[in-house]
Amino acid sequence: MEFNRLLFIMVYLPIVIGLFVLCKKNAVRNGIMLLSSLVFYALGDFSHLWVLLLLIGITYLFGRMVENNRKLYPLYLCCVVGILCIFKYGTYLTEHLSAYFHSLDPFAILMPLGISFFTFTSISYVSDVYYGKIKAEKNLLPVAMYLSFFPTVISGPIMRYETIRDWYKKKEINADSIANGLRRFILGLSQKVIFANQLNQVSTAILIDQSKTSFLLGAYGVIAFAIQEFYDFAGYSNMAIGIGQMIGVSIPENFDAPYFSESISEYWRRWHITLGAFFKDYVYIPLGGNRKGSFRKYINNMIVFVISGIWHGATFAFVLWGIINGLFVAVRSVAGGFYASVREKLHISEDARWFKAFRILRTDAIEFLLSAFVFKCVTREQRSVLFRALTLRGSRFSMFYTRQLGVLGYLPLLLVAIVFLFPQWRKLWKKLEKNSGVLGDIILLVLLAVCIILIVSGSFSSFIYFNF
Repeated sequence: MEFNRLLFIMVYLPIVIGLFVLCKKNAVRNGIMLLSSLVFYALGDFSHLWVLLLLIGITYLFGRMVENNRKLYPLYLCCVVGILCIFKYGTYLTEHLSAYFHSLDPFAILMPLGISFFTFTSISYVSDVYYGKIKAEKNLLPVAMYLSFFPTVISGPIMRYETIRDWYKKKEINADSIANGLRRFILGLSQKVIFANQLNQVSTAILIDQSKTSFLLGAYGVIAFAIQEFYDFAGYSNMAIGIGQMIGVSIPENFDAPYFSESISEYWRRWHITLGAFFKDYVYIPLGGNRKGSFRKYINNMIVFVISGIWHGATFAFVLWGIINGLFVAVRSVAGGFYASVREKLHISEDARWFKAFRILRTDAIEFLLSAFVFKCVTREQRSVLFRALTLRGSRFSMFYTRQLGVLGYLPLLLVAIVFLFPQWRKLWKKLEKNSGVLGDIILLVLLAVCIILIVSGSFSSFIYFNF
């Protein structure tokens, strides 16, 4: 089930929140949460519910065993990572191996919904037990709730176990928390349905469905996809955070205006924050972090980015995407002194507004292009068409042809979406809620009505990160 389905908005979520309000006993609420989470997952991917249940059992058992015998931790990692690799990369590997070993028949394995996220949730729990940050649970229920927690099980944000452990013991739910959570949920839903779903029409028409395109049209498609990608994932995260607020769970923030980053490293500190924190705590620091010299730091950073690429997808394009990001971060660190000396010679102030704008646009250009080539253009032909267009070897720009695609009408929406990326709107919205709550709620109700109309009219697309 997806958050932007009418079944979820009009039926599932009201029932769950209603049961939480009516049932005051903490133990009953715990049972409701576990049952509703398993039902939520089953409605989205019933055929793979057993994988989630299996991983819950493995996580619980290894948590207990690793606490008593730390030598079992590598065995646990092999087990969980092995499960992830079989489901996520099994089909890709057999298809390619069959080209060399003709006796090997390729087989198709459907990837369980959210497996990339709930395996990382499992790793977070057992790793924290291994490092002595938490005690292994003797009760299976809180571990099961942690892995299957329906607001985050499919696409995050990735929570730490302490959040669910504390919430499991005591839940603070009141009218204010429900109202605030509902407001956050509607904002996230609006980001997904009004912006991401509509811009998907543009990026798909230009980058997927065409055998040729021009430079201007290709650039339009790249920018549209980048804005779509942000509102798609940020919208999901905001909906998850809003649901958490309704039931008293503090789900961590996942985005911090990433398209206003002045470097690639800053960009990755602001984009998918909980995934970055996961890699930092469970990969980068255990590898030595920056404690073993500059060269080792660059190697560790590269390993993290490569693993991140592999986590996102099973093709070499994702690995290359990780390598390129890692190289940009390394080059920026190595050449930092050189850049500073050049600025001094040219008398360029690092705080100059135009120079900050230049750094932001440079970072966005790199990430927008990488995202379009890897996450949207999934075939060699699609990438070739876009590459030729952006290197001015594509077709000529034609207004008539553009009208045929039907993408010009989305340009005002794209411009509005870009305007709302600016972090100043967040401050303005908070001021509006504080000084005129009624007006803010009226705006949200209008947005909710627009979202429902768009969903009913057939304007629906799955969340991008459901594919990872």
